[in-house]
Parts: sequence; structure tokens; C-alpha cells
Amino acid sequence: MKKKFLKISNDLIKNSLDKGPLAFIFRTKTHTILVFNIFGSEKVTFENLCKNLDNVASRTTIQSILIEGVKKDYLSKVVDKNDKRKKYYNCINLKDTLDEWYKSTKTIFI
Repeated sequence: MKKKFLKISNDLIKNSLDKGPLAFIFRTKTHTILVFNIFGSEKVTFENLCKNLDNVASRTTIQSILIEGVKKDYLSKVVDKNDKRKKYYNCINLKDTLDEWYKSTKTIFI
């Protein structure tokens, strides 16, 4: 069992040092939680994220990560057609990367 956790640790280190999308996802604990929260949600706004992560990160940190993710085209921000004040975030551009990472780490635990 302990060796499996060591494999996960090595995987996280390797991914955080990567230059691509995995480096963004695993840069910090907050990055990872934020991306996983967005990916696991149907529709999520900045306010939803702040509420969900209020014990994990400040509003400023969440906003900074979202701005960075949108700039790097890892995250998308979509304006609601009916209410222009609402902006939803998604991880469509990270779907393949997250699916691949999930499959590879899942094999470690089997």
C-alpha cells in the first residue's frame, strides 16, 4: 500500500514540473482543487467557486488562477445569454488531459 502512495507522489511531482496543462493543474493544491471542482460541475460561476472553496483559498487567489487558466486557454469563460452578469467556467480544453491522468492514476490503485 505504501508503495502506491509513493507512486502517486512521484506522479504529482512529475506533473507539477511538466510544462503543459498538467503543470497548471498541479501547480498548487488550490489549482488542483479549483480545476477538479470546475471539471466536476455542470455550470459553475466565480461566486460558486468562492463559496465552495472558502476554506481553501481567498477570492483573489481564485480569481488569479481563473484569469491565468483562461489566458493559457486551459479554462473557458462563457457569458450567460439571459443574464450577462453570470459567467460560467469550464475545463473543456483540459478534458482529454484530465481523463488521461485519471486513467493512469487509477491503475496505480488497482
